Amino acid sequence: MKDTNQDAIREYYHSLKGIKSVFDEATASSHMADGHLVDEYEKFINDVNREMPNLLTPFNKQEFFSHSNGGRSSYYHSDGIRVHLARNLGTLKVRADNVSDTPATETKSFDFITNEELRKIIERDYQEIQRGIISGNWKSTIILSGGAIETILLDVVQKDSPAALASGKAPSETDFNKWDLNDLIEVSLDTKLVTSQVASLSHTVRSYRNLVHPGVELRKGLKIEPEEAKIALQVLNILIRDLS
Repeated sequence: MKDTNQDAIREYYHSLKGIKSVFDEATASSHMADGHLVDEYEKFINDVNREMPNLLTPFNKQEFFSHSNGGRSSYYHSDGIRVHLARNLGTLKVRADNVSDTPATETKSFDFITNEELRKIIERDYQEIQRGIISGNWKSTIILSGGAIETILLDVVQKDSPAALASGKAPSETDFNKWDLNDLIEVSLDTKLVTSQVASLSHTVRSYRNLVHPGVELRKGLKIEPEEAKIALQVLNILIRDLS
């Protein structure tokens, strides 16, 4: 029988790594953090501590407030938030390292996917992703996880095609099969078909989708390690959980 607390610890750890990746990318050339990013981090901490009281150091965004832009946007000191985030990430890593990391395949239900052809694709790929984790094939795991996320989001936008096509984030192309992962993420978020957390985490996987091209791997200097593969799988599992 699974220990649900241990499963949750793993999920929180990989989710926070994803949040950190988005935060670092967005604030790489600035000491200021946009209020929307800070709100997402605050929500994550509050959600975790609601499920597991006192697990993480509480976050009070006002302690890091810098200034507002005429009341339209708020900005925060990103360096201080990075330290706070790193402390919580360390806490989760210690807890996650104490959990047995022996991989095992599991069956997921994809009944929430209405397109039968897409359902068959993800059922096949999900099993292959898990075999990739077990055998240490990190690159294929990352690529397939990104593909599985794209498959799910493709079904999501197809379910409400009028809303998806009317979205301000939709590309001019009306054939959903020609949309890329970025289009699917942005439209799904804009139409409130997925949460902002899922969208942010999905973007962390998006940059790895083209690893099949060796030039992309060299140019972007992307790491292909166990941590990246497990993050990709965790993001996929969060998406499955939220839509099931």
